[in-house]
Amino acid sequence: MSSSAHDLTSERAAKVRRLAPAAEDEVPATLPAPDLMLGMSRSMVTMMQFNEQKQDYITSLADLEEHSADYEAALHCCHCRGAERCANVARLQGGLYVKAAQFLASIRGGTGDRGIPKPYIDALSTFTDNAPHKTIDEVRPVLKECMRLGSWPQQPLDEACDLRHIAPEPIASGSLAQVHVAELQDGSKVAVKVQYPNLQTEMASDFAVFRTMGAQIKQMAAGYDVMWLVEDFERNMIRELNFCLEATSGEETARQLAHLAPSVHVPKVLRRFSSSRVLVTEYCEGLIKATDPVALQAAGLDVQECAELVCNTFAEMIFFHGRVHADPHAGNIYLRAIDANDRHEPGLLRRPQLVILDHGLYHD
Repeated sequence: MSSSAHDLTSERAAKVRRLAPAAEDEVPATLPAPDLMLGMSRSMVTMMQFNEQKQDYITSLADLEEHSADYEAALHCCHCRGAERCANVARLQGGLYVKAAQFLASIRGGTGDRGIPKPYIDALSTFTDNAPHKTIDEVRPVLKECMRLGSWPQQPLDEACDLRHIAPEPIASGSLAQVHVAELQDGSKVAVKVQYPNLQTEMASDFAVFRTMGAQIKQMAAGYDVMWLVEDFERNMIRELNFCLEATSGEETARQLAHLAPSVHVPKVLRRFSSSRVLVTEYCEGLIKATDPVALQAAGLDVQECAELVCNTFAEMIFFHGRVHADPHAGNIYLRAIDANDRHEPGLLRRPQLVILDHGLYHD
């Protein structure tokens, strides 16, 4: 097939996919067929790092008196080396391993260093929005599933394409996808969230190994069952992998919290350009992480007021609506400064606006 004919076929397929949102909203029953060799090799790398770190703790602390100054210093060094090993595994493996890194970096709240040692938090927090990402050429086939992009990137985007421009480097990258800033033909600025190309196969392979390990643990541990955890995790991940479900959840949250505007904002979904692996929303300027009090103060915001806004909004989701955003880490919860007239411009009177991103996982 010639290049032009192939492009035409891709354009028609993209159009068909965009015109069938109902089918895409259905949750896939299973992930793709797993590659057991892939899953085993990924798990072996992780196990080797785990055993290496375990031995590091044993050897480094063996002859030291617990709670002594030397013990605490050696323990801190072990934590730092362990944190770097964990970060290296997440960078290498991606997917579920980045999701685990995000989880560990987010559960420290309220526990201090008693829960997760600070070196681990510091090393893993970068994965909330700065995980390893793919090149624009690697994600191009996924984008073309639902967008008319012509012969891009070999040829520039033109008026027949859905996009006028797309930034080659992502502004954020997480466990499942990366986000690029783009411009529609009408000049509107949008955020394009595109799923990693081979992610679903990698996850299917990882879960196949986890299920095998879970069954062995149950058999060896006299009935101790961790399979419920594996199955619950897999069920949630399957939902997160369908961006049409995320679009629906985001729209529902926007509807439920509309009365809180402009204090709370959920970016509008552009379903016309979205699919099960691509999500296009309005682009929000001036976002500040909710975990960065210095930046919040520099923007003229009161940190206490910001904290109350976040707490009150999530309390309403839990106690009034009965459904709550279940992945509220620092890469998904942002604040920005607005003035009394809801214009995102420098001014004397500044108040916070909570911007909630990534609606792929909710608890009812």
